Amino acid sequence: MKASSPPNELMAAWLRAAESFGATAASDFALQTGVGDRTLSGPVTASNGIPAWLRVMRATKAGGRTWEGPALAAATLGDEIPRPALIGEHEWSGPSGSMFQALFWERLTGRVVSRTPDLSEPVALSGTWWTELRDGLEHLRRTAVPEHRQRSHTPGFIERMPRFIPELESLDLTVPAWETSHCDLHWANLTAEPLAIIDWEGWGQAPVGYDAAVLHTYALPAPETAAKVREVFADVMETEAGRFAQLVISAEVIQASERDGLHARLLPYVRRRVGELLASM
Repeated sequence: MKASSPPNELMAAWLRAAESFGATAASDFALQTGVGDRTLSGPVTASNGIPAWLRVMRATKAGGRTWEGPALAAATLGDEIPRPALIGEHEWSGPSGSMFQALFWERLTGRVVSRTPDLSEPVALSGTWWTELRDGLEHLRRTAVPEHRQRSHTPGFIERMPRFIPELESLDLTVPAWETSHCDLHWANLTAEPLAIIDWEGWGQAPVGYDAAVLHTYALPAPETAAKVREVFADVMETEAGRFAQLVISAEVIQASERDGLHARLLPYVRRRVGELLASM
């Protein structure tokens, strides 16, 4: 996310959504635009005086995995999973034919663990935080995913993994098992004091251990924190399924490193980790 001048249409949609929810924003408020100017988010005050957060997304049409993800998570997942409560949702079509979705959330009270998905230095998190994260993900993995919800990875991507990790060419790439996952569990999607897991656009079924694998991969530049992830999630990361999940996210990072700086930064760490995983298989 970044602070910038949003497109006029998206800004108008955000203001319209705030009005429809009876919310107000401070006169000097700053909004955050998402990748590709697809989303616009910012703090507001609800009509009852409660701090809230308003996010508007623009799409060519309504529906689909990311469009329905947050509201479906709010309706499906239990309170044992720490996350912001969804207060309201509103959809409409714009004059240009674009579709808009407004999501009205309770405002988080904790601090975001990292401003970027990856870590450049260790993070100080309490033992309680790690326990709550572990417990929340355990509740998540035991939650049934609605049948219509697509899995996180297509067979096509799994089959293409040797393109990014050639050593996999002769190996069986059948996903060992699937489980309900957040599917984007990096360090910018977690808060501390207290813990909250945010950004539920893509949740659904992923390879077993994928959430821990993502968290670990984006912590690799901070070895102490990466080691903590391996300790907390050792029971899954050190299994066949957990190692496979780490190879899946590694292939994703290698693919993405060709087009963005974040994943280019992670590339040498990921290549080293792939070597370790292959040596243990």
